[in-house]
Amino acid sequence: MIPWAIISAVNGDLNLGIALFVLYVIVLVVHQILEPRIVSGHIGVHPIFTLIAMYTGFRISGLIGLFIGPIVLIILQNIFETMIDNGIVKTILDRK
Repeated sequence: MIPWAIISAVNGDLNLGIALFVLYVIVLVVHQILEPRIVSGHIGVHPIFTLIAMYTGFRISGLIGLFIGPIVLIILQNIFETMIDNGIVKTILDRK
């Protein structure tokens, strides 16, 4: 993307050149900082579920969803772990 941004800027389309450079920086930051394996290591969730939560959050609410998706995943995980620890799920499944 950098060569494309440079060529666009040299050819007179400075707005496109700047936009491409900003997009490149955003992609680089997201890749390095929010990489699902790193995020999942810190929050204790499998990387594939973290990736799904990030993608779903992004599709629903854009860039902010990249942050909100994993947070919602953690909240749901804690709710279900609490339900399992309290025996609620077992009680529901044992009813006949």
